Amino acid sequence: MSESETSKTPRNAAAGAKQVKAAERPIHEATELTKRNAEYMRQMRKSLDATSLTGERKTAVLDEMTATLLAEQGRGTTARQLYGTVQERTEKIVNPKKTPVERQKANYWVTALDNGLMLFMIFCLMYGIMGFIGNNATKNSAGANGITAILITSAIGGLGVAKLFEYLMPTKDGKKVSLWKKIAWSVLAIIVWMLVFTTMSMIQGPLNPVLPGIAYLIIAVVVFFVRMWLKRRFNITTSMF
Repeated sequence: MSESETSKTPRNAAAGAKQVKAAERPIHEATELTKRNAEYMRQMRKSLDATSLTGERKTAVLDEMTATLLAEQGRGTTARQLYGTVQERTEKIVNPKKTPVERQKANYWVTALDNGLMLFMIFCLMYGIMGFIGNNATKNSAGANGITAILITSAIGGLGVAKLFEYLMPTKDGKKVSLWKKIAWSVLAIIVWMLVFTTMSMIQGPLNPVLPGIAYLIIAVVVFFVRMWLKRRFNITTSMF
């Protein structure tokens, strides 16, 4: 072997090693996270361990995030860019945002309470004003303006309105209820509620006492502020008023 050939051997070997290393680099990047993303996932695992999520749920979330990062980091995308801070990502996992349909179904009882209070407030306001107009107006509505009748009518009305809103919401697959069905169900709900109102109006005496006008007005004011708190607390958007 000539001296020139001997001198070329190390250079060729070094070049070959570089080629092998370059060929292996994409495989390495496709199977391991970058240091920054790996540190993010370490903090993410630690954050999830402090929650009440089950072990299976945490494993599924971490595996999904890792797979996504492995696919995206080749483009220079970081975990922070994809998911925000660790705290933000943890909050989204623990308390995921519900779709409008899921949110309405989950808040059915809260929505029913809100609408029931709204009806109760309107009745109290109306009968409170009637109490100051004169005795004739009060006598003509005897039974209907009793506190028991108002409570029951408002409660059933709140349940009915909440159920009507739930039915009229689009389904999970995005299909909307036809207009004629909306009209039919709305009319039916009003008829049923009027029957309940009429039935409750027949109750008179100690079981359905009539309060003074000022008492009804005070109750209406109190219920108004309770509804405002309820709306802010539960972010209620499905109510008549």
